[in-house]
Amino acid sequence: MWKMVLGIMLVVGCTSGPLPTRPGTGPSAQLPTEQTVATPAPPATRKFTQGEVLYIRHCASCHGAAARGDGALAKALEIQPRNLRRADLFTQYSEAELVVRILHGKALPVPLDPGALPYTDADVSALSAHLRRLPTLPWEQINQGEQVYDSLCLSCHGIYGRGDGPLASTLSSPPRDLSAPSYQQQVTDKELFHVISEGRGAMPGTADVLSVAEREAVIAFVRLLSPGYELYDRYCAACHGPEGRPADAALLELLDTASSRETPPTFDEEYFRTYSEKQLRTGITHMFKLSRVIMPHFAGELTADQVRQILSYLRTLPPEA
Repeated sequence: MWKMVLGIMLVVGCTSGPLPTRPGTGPSAQLPTEQTVATPAPPATRKFTQGEVLYIRHCASCHGAAARGDGALAKALEIQPRNLRRADLFTQYSEAELVVRILHGKALPVPLDPGALPYTDADVSALSAHLRRLPTLPWEQINQGEQVYDSLCLSCHGIYGRGDGPLASTLSSPPRDLSAPSYQQQVTDKELFHVISEGRGAMPGTADVLSVAEREAVIAFVRLLSPGYELYDRYCAACHGPEGRPADAALLELLDTASSRETPPTFDEEYFRTYSEKQLRTGITHMFKLSRVIMPHFAGELTADQVRQILSYLRTLPPEA
């Protein structure tokens, strides 16, 4: 995916640890009295490396959280994404070759299995609603908030806020789905600021590590989260850009689109004055039916040093045959 990612990691805000022992189940258990309250043991914390966070955001959708080629999008692809834990990956290519391939390699056409990628009217409506928001959003603040979110929140809440981060399964109760429209409608910015500052349940507060401006930026990014945002990020942002402005010509040529297709439009206010809702929905439906996708390459999005950090993270995973 195509994002601006934080260069300096903060301590991950989600926690993991053993579930507290229920009263009456231990070897020296006693019946609880009115004064006896089971106190959960303080959970342990884990600091994610920058390489791991970069991998989760940019690579895991296809290659999977464990880098075995079984990401959420893999089932829709007729060509299985590479298992990045193969022992020969780092012997077949040097690190320099891998960096060049990731940043500048020729785009790989990946056939899409339409039957494995169903879409509904609700998907079209969600994506249309997100597109219409693009010209109105405070992108500078959102990009800052995304950087902080990646460092402190992604590990539990996941890339798209659905509560499916790498540490979510270790928690005694699942993280809240921040992208759910019902939640977005019922929670106020003031309430979000309080939860982010003071914490709730297993989620620690951040008032001691984040400035007021950083916490407000996180709220701006959380407000971006929605089913439409996830669809746009997965299927549209590579060419149209995360903010609705198309990638530059050099990158489009790298993606093998500039020579075969028109330059993608800019989703600004003028665009939505020109095209009706019916035309917009027709275009979205056509996009969902495309017969292939393009494996993204990250020139202009990731630096060579960030790619090396992703490779360093992959080297920490136990190799497989």
